[in-house]
Amino acid sequence: MKSSLRFLLFVCCVVSLHSCVSVRLRTANENYVQSAYAPAAEDYEYVLTKRQDRDAIINVADCYYQMGNSYKAEFWYRRAVKLPEAKLEWNYFLGESLIKNGKYEEAKTYLSTYCELNKTDYRAQNMLNACDSVSVYYRDTTLFTVTPLRYNAPGINVLSPSIYRSGIVFLSDMNYKGLSKTLSDWTGKRYLDLFFAKKTDRGNWLDPEPLRGSVNGRFNEGPVAFTRDFNTMYFTRNNYLSNKVEKNKRNDNVLKIFRADFVNGEWNIVGDINMTSGDFSVGHPTLNSTGDVMFFVSNMPWGYGGTDIYSSKKIGSSWSEPVNIGKGVNTDGNEMFPFLYNDSTLYFSTDGRGGLGGLDIFESKFKNGEWSTPFNMGAPVNSPQDDFSFILDSTGLNGYFSSGRGSGNDKIYSFLMNPPRLLVNVKISDQQSHALISGATLSVVKDGKVFRSVSSDGSGYMKVLVEPGHNYDFVCDHHDFYLRKASVSTEGKRFSDTLSVSIDLKKVVLNKPFIWYGIAFKKKDFQIKTSATEALDLLLNLLKENPRLEVEIGSYTDSRGTDADNLRLTQSRADFVVKYLTDRGLNPSRFVAKGYGESKLLNNCVNGLLCIEEEHETNNRIEITVKSISEVSIK
Repeated sequence: MKSSLRFLLFVCCVVSLHSCVSVRLRTANENYVQSAYAPAAEDYEYVLTKRQDRDAIINVADCYYQMGNSYKAEFWYRRAVKLPEAKLEWNYFLGESLIKNGKYEEAKTYLSTYCELNKTDYRAQNMLNACDSVSVYYRDTTLFTVTPLRYNAPGINVLSPSIYRSGIVFLSDMNYKGLSKTLSDWTGKRYLDLFFAKKTDRGNWLDPEPLRGSVNGRFNEGPVAFTRDFNTMYFTRNNYLSNKVEKNKRNDNVLKIFRADFVNGEWNIVGDINMTSGDFSVGHPTLNSTGDVMFFVSNMPWGYGGTDIYSSKKIGSSWSEPVNIGKGVNTDGNEMFPFLYNDSTLYFSTDGRGGLGGLDIFESKFKNGEWSTPFNMGAPVNSPQDDFSFILDSTGLNGYFSSGRGSGNDKIYSFLMNPPRLLVNVKISDQQSHALISGATLSVVKDGKVFRSVSSDGSGYMKVLVEPGHNYDFVCDHHDFYLRKASVSTEGKRFSDTLSVSIDLKKVVLNKPFIWYGIAFKKKDFQIKTSATEALDLLLNLLKENPRLEVEIGSYTDSRGTDADNLRLTQSRADFVVKYLTDRGLNPSRFVAKGYGESKLLNNCVNGLLCIEEEHETNNRIEITVKSISEVSIK
């Protein structure tokens, strides 16, 4: 009898357990259809501890994918891809989850499988390519000093900051007295409300408080944008007012952008800005400096895919029809959380361009009527998890952003931008012997102005720190050599780097004349040909750059004409050259003009010998002879 009773109890327990599992599975399926992912995932996991169910594995994987829990999404998609007749797209979802979890090499396996049969899915292809480019995004982690804000806490989401007066306004699901405690079926956590945190003059943060007024309601509030006077706010929220949810023709409750005005210490909602018909979502507003142009995000079906960034102009009290800002920024992925800085730089997040994983933060500049190719901000701003809501304060060097790194909850980080460390290694050597030269003085000219001078050590090398975004000339001066300069541009340099410059100096040889080619005169005249101006200017620049040189300007002619006439002609030509130089600012005391006539012919075209014109012209020339080098520059 006891054995029979125990068997009966066992059967009852099995039946009861089976019934319980079936109920939980049915409930999970109902919640899943309603996008109530949090309770659905909990029930699916319970069911799967009791029995194996194909649909439960697939659905629980999708629940965690939709909730942004990449760790559990990875766990369940690993099981899903092993199921009989597994769908190809599960490889994509697993690969994406693996990337978010920093497992790039393993992610390549699943993404490659997916891309082999989906060659036109450029978003997946970008993701696959990014797995081989991870090191690129870590090439210079010194550019930002990143610090988590003190009110980030385990299990709480704190995200989407916006500069507001002496602090920031942000979103959070933290518990606070007086706010709704209703949980979101999607996330299983409180709906997001708007909070304000004030920063003291000493840099300390006061405890955050909810914004006063009617802006915090039953459901999620979203990212905000303020006008310059901080008296008007545009913010994202589900389409509802007075707790009445509005739905479109597809029975969807979409996101809208609402306006609120600051009156008597409270934020009062004016209403939505009626930018669209309400058939699709709009949100994540950001304003230009005058508050009459808004950039925002929408899932309008005629975009490039996912959510795109649009712009609209304020005309009177209305906003114009939205305009997609173009495929230069938007992709077939999701562009979100735009922030416009200085009316010309757009920071935004996207999962459509590859990167470290999830949403990465990019920068694009408006130039010549179009947006530049977006630039990935790299680590430590970006991470394998979602990174978004990048904003700057008025200095352009400090700001905040949100990230899901670490625990999986969104947190706010402050940052300080650091300029890249750019070092120029300058090597100074003898042009002829290639030996290193010590004792040279290097003047560093930034954008046309000398800002420092350094002397080379015994090695002939110099190291100079420079700044990004400038054009530099390195002017090398040595008593025994002609001055020489080299140019370096740091325009567009975004990362720390070491640049190399070699300056080969030509030794000054005293009392050894050399021909200055190109200074040509009209036949038997001291007036120069038009083509000679360029050669004279080159000589002028050389002597300007080397003010210590005292030189002789020697002139020679061919054998045609009398010796006396040729002597007078060459003197006039030498005088002309000296006058050309001194009229342009050079000190006359540096020059000696000497006409040598036909005394030093370079060929055999002597008196009485017939030569062609080119042979005669060889003897018509200007020679420069450095006579001395003064110790002090002659001004």
